[in-house]
Amino acid sequence: MLTNNEKMFITEHYAKWKPANFRYWEALPTPEFGNTNSEAMAEAAARKPAIVMIHGYGASVEHFRRTFQGLKGRYRLYGLDLVGFGLSEKKSGSQVDYSPELWARQVNALLTFKGEERAIVVGHSIGGMVALRFNQLFPEKVAALALIDSAGLPDQGRAEQEAARKQGRANIDFGNFIYNAIKTPFVGETLALLLVNPLPVRRSLENAYWNKQKITPQLVEQFAGPLRTPGARDSYLAITRHFADYQLPLKPGDVNVPTLILWGQYDASMPPATMLPRWQKIIPEAETFVVQDAGHCPQDERPDLVNPRLIQFIEKVTTPKQVFSPTAN
Repeated sequence: MLTNNEKMFITEHYAKWKPANFRYWEALPTPEFGNTNSEAMAEAAARKPAIVMIHGYGASVEHFRRTFQGLKGRYRLYGLDLVGFGLSEKKSGSQVDYSPELWARQVNALLTFKGEERAIVVGHSIGGMVALRFNQLFPEKVAALALIDSAGLPDQGRAEQEAARKQGRANIDFGNFIYNAIKTPFVGETLALLLVNPLPVRRSLENAYWNKQKITPQLVEQFAGPLRTPGARDSYLAITRHFADYQLPLKPGDVNVPTLILWGQYDASMPPATMLPRWQKIIPEAETFVVQDAGHCPQDERPDLVNPRLIQFIEKVTTPKQVFSPTAN
């Protein structure tokens, strides 16, 4: 839900799409009369690709609200609730085949609907996986990628288990317990009814955030609220039970666009020491940036570090390279 301050520069919309309808946010640069700086930024933004933000598992577009705040006025900004999450339509697994392909086509539907030819795609967690799949399916529409604590490794599950062993967690933290329980028939259906309560949602967020003071009642409700919407139980169960299929067959050289990889220093479930070497092997040309004092959600936990780094990357990949001609003597 938009705050009154956010309503001043973000508009909320619902798009009709054949597989399932979805919600998205839009923030377009608006020149302010007499403000030459805002006019210049709006003119510059018109020449640059759009920015599309894709949230992670169990989240919604709200998880990028601080990114919208930090990048407003500079670019054409979009963020969407993946179908099955947030306030987008939630159907059962028998009605919709929840997959990276489905969500990648949803991103394409949004860009097509808004008349955007190319975009810089910013994805967090499974949103990063969706961004990568979008790049595979629609390479002509991708100007660059920014992956934040991204899922989608070919050996994602093995990498997370390896990280758990190294940390002595034996892969039994609360988040993994919930995930494994939901996969179990009948147990998952019962557990899904309990997840609408704030306490289990808070416990899951405590695994994802390094700074526990960031876990406010508003953040908890941001995650818990969508679980109470129609169809939520069926969609969450369908998605969670297919997690093992959400690994991309990526090989070195498959990603040929400028890429920025950001990672929270204290990501417990996907620590940078385990994950970054794997990503650097697959995308050796990618820029990497470890976000200090952040867990799995650095875009929300440390926007003061993430937003400037995103802006720096975006400007680098969208600024035309200077061509110098030799000077005659």
